[in-house]
Amino acid sequence: MALYGAPIWADRLNAENRARLRAPQRVVAIRVVRGYRTVAWAAACALAGTMPWELDAQVLAEAHRERERRRALNEFPAPEELREERRQAQMRMRDRWKNDLEDSLYEVRTPPVVRPMAGEGAWQDRV
Repeated sequence: MALYGAPIWADRLNAENRARLRAPQRVVAIRVVRGYRTVAWAAACALAGTMPWELDAQVLAEAHRERERRRALNEFPAPEELREERRQAQMRMRDRWKNDLEDSLYEVRTPPVVRPMAGEGAWQDRV
């Protein structure tokens, strides 16, 4: 439900809306990892193996734009092609999330044990 209409609003997220989107995701992620309410949003998401919903929204928006672009060219790709394009978009966003976790913003608050978990293979099963 949080990502309903994501292709429409994903590119218009501002800091306030990101905070509104992160709050419920943090609650869900903390419950998934059975963490305490003091666990940071980035750490909870990394431990739960989920990307931020704002990045998931970007994946959906990219897939939608690509479908619309191809329809405008009167191309109708096979479902396998569309799935592959979406998988590639998810991989790009996963790499972006990994870089965000390694960024100094999260490095200060996120324990070193969390950062490797958010990298290799964390989302392999979901992609």
